[in-house]
Amino acid sequence: MTLPQRTVTLAIAISILLATGLAATWGQEAEPQPPAAAKVAFVDMLTISSEYQALQEKSAELEAWLAGQGDYLQSLEDFIFLAEDNFNEALEIVNMTKPIPDEKVKRLDELAAFSAQKEKRFRELESKSPRTTEEKDEFSTLREGLIARQQQLLRLETTINQQHQERVKTARKELMDKVEEVIAQYAQENGYDMVLDQAFVLYGGEDITWAIIDRLNPPAATAPEEEAQPPAGEEAAPPAEEETAPATEEPQPPEEGE
Repeated sequence: MTLPQRTVTLAIAISILLATGLAATWGQEAEPQPPAAAKVAFVDMLTISSEYQALQEKSAELEAWLAGQGDYLQSLEDFIFLAEDNFNEALEIVNMTKPIPDEKVKRLDELAAFSAQKEKRFRELESKSPRTTEEKDEFSTLREGLIARQQQLLRLETTINQQHQERVKTARKELMDKVEEVIAQYAQENGYDMVLDQAFVLYGGEDITWAIIDRLNPPAATAPEEEAQPPAGEEAAPPAEEETAPATEEPQPPEEGE
């Protein structure tokens, strides 16, 4: 059966509209959307390290400790010519909890005097030539003892340096972990997708170095406001006298008979 011409035309039009709509819909689904731009910041870790108060204070504390250990090693030079047992005795006394008992201080002075006496003898034999057989043996014994004590001090110095390095490493890790924690918190609060070290940034990004430093360092304590001083050459006005209310008579009891 043949359809009327009008019906055929309407069917074709509907087909075209459907095809056009489907094509448009397909194009919208297939078209890729551009990704959202990442929000990136960076920090200068060198500046943070130099401005982070807790890190600087800890560094100064560890340097002071190392300097104190240097003074400790220097003080042991007073016992450098002692035999091993006497030298270890001096070490034990020096390392005692302060204040050192008087009798131990006296013993330490005796050991230092004994070492000085042996050093004097060593210098005499060192400058003497020729030496007798007995003097050669004495000089050799003193020299061997000196070398042994110098090696002992060198081992102590090595141990101290290792302790210092370990303390620096531990302290820096703890404090830099705090820096990373603050950076992560700041980034989350301010919508940053990534925070880089400035050393790896060639272009772009926002510098948040000082914002991080401000969070790391506690606010400076403000001094209490000083009382206002009168201008130079003028004396402060005396305090105003307080006005006193006129005295009021206390009510008297009524006389008898009233």
